[in-house]
Amino acid sequence: MKTRILFLLSFGHLITDLNQGILPALLPFIKEAFSLSYTQIGLLVLVANISSSTLQPFIGYWSDKVPTRWLLPTGIFLACTGIGVLGISTTFPLLLLAVLVSGLGIALYHPEGSKTAHYASGNRKGSAMSLFSIGGNLGMGFGPPLIMLLLAFHGISGTLWMAVIGGITALLFWAYLPILHRECPPTDRTQKGTDLDPKPILPVLLLIFVVTFRSWLAAALTVYIPLYYISFLMGEPLFGNTLLTIFLISGAAGTLFGGPIADKIGPQKAILGSMALMIPLVFLIFNTSGFWLVLAVAAAGMVLISSFATTIVMAQMFLPNNIGVASGLMTGFGIGMGGVGLIPLGLIADTWGVPMALKVIMVLPILGALLACKLPQPSAQPAAPAAVQAGQGN
Repeated sequence: MKTRILFLLSFGHLITDLNQGILPALLPFIKEAFSLSYTQIGLLVLVANISSSTLQPFIGYWSDKVPTRWLLPTGIFLACTGIGVLGISTTFPLLLLAVLVSGLGIALYHPEGSKTAHYASGNRKGSAMSLFSIGGNLGMGFGPPLIMLLLAFHGISGTLWMAVIGGITALLFWAYLPILHRECPPTDRTQKGTDLDPKPILPVLLLIFVVTFRSWLAAALTVYIPLYYISFLMGEPLFGNTLLTIFLISGAAGTLFGGPIADKIGPQKAILGSMALMIPLVFLIFNTSGFWLVLAVAAAGMVLISSFATTIVMAQMFLPNNIGVASGLMTGFGIGMGGVGLIPLGLIADTWGVPMALKVIMVLPILGALLACKLPQPSAQPAAPAAVQAGQGN
C-alpha cells in the first residue's frame, strides 16, 4: 500500500469536499445577500446535487476509456473556484453557474481519486479506501466552521479564499502528476479502453440499493437527530446541534476502521454487520435521552459510515475493468440518492407527524440489512497493475 500517495489523495479529497460542507452553511448568507426566494435556494441545491453526484458514473466511464489523471487537479480547482466566486456573483444566473462549476469539480475528482487510490492500495484495498475516504468526511465536517471564519473576517466576499486554497492545492497535484503516473499506472485494459462488463450488473444494482438505503438513513438522521432532541425532548438547541456534530465526527472515525475490518472479514460481511447493528442503534437514538442518547448517536455515526469505503471497494471488485464507473456509482449516484429520500420522509412528517417519520427511519436499516444479506461475496480481488505490485514495499 502506497501510503504517501494515499495521504495526498485523501488531502485532495478533503479540499474538494470542503465545498460540499460549505454550501449548506453558506446558503442563509447567500439568501440574505442576494434577496433570494426559497425556490431559488432549492434550485441552487438541486443544481449542486445533480452536477456533483449524478455525473460521476459517466465521468468514471470516460476515465476508464482514456488516461484522465489530470482530472484530479482540475476537479480540485473547479470545486473551490465555483464556491469562491459565489460571494462576488451579481446575478442569480451567475450563482447557478458558480454552483454548477463547483459541483462539476467535485464530480471530476471523486471517480479518478477513488480509482487512483485503488491502484495505490496493493492488497489492502479496504484500508486504502478508508484512508482516501476519511479526507472527504473531514472536509465536509470542517467546511461549515471554515466558511464561518472566512465570513467573520471578510464578509460574503470571503468565499474568494476558497479559490486561493483550491488554486494552491491544484498546483501541488499538477506537480505530483508524473509521480502518480509512474507509481500508480492504469491497467493495460484501461489504457486501451474497456467496455462496461454486463455480467455483474445485478450484484452492482443490489449494492447501489444498499448504498441508497444507507444514504437515506444517514441523511434522515442528520436532519431528525437535532429535530427530535429540540422539539420532542425540549432540549437546548446548542446541544441538539452538538449531537449532529458528534454523529458526523464519529462517522469520520468509522470510515478509518471500517476498511481494515472489511479486509479481514470480507466486504459483504462488513456491510451486512453495519446495517444490522444500525437496527438497535436507531431505536435507541429515538427512545433514550442524556448520556445514552449521546452514546447511541456516536455509535450510530461510527457504525453507519464505517461501510462507506467498503462499498466502493466491493463495487470495484465487481467491476475490476471499470474502476472509474464503480467509483462513480458509489461516491456519486448511490450517495447522492440520500437527499432524494428526504422528500417522501418530509411528506410523511407533514401529513402524519414527526413520530411517524421516526418510525419510517427505524425501518430503513432493516431494509438495508435484508438487501445486504443478498449481496454476493466477490470471489477474489482484482489484480493490481504489475508496476503497483512491484512497488508495494513502499
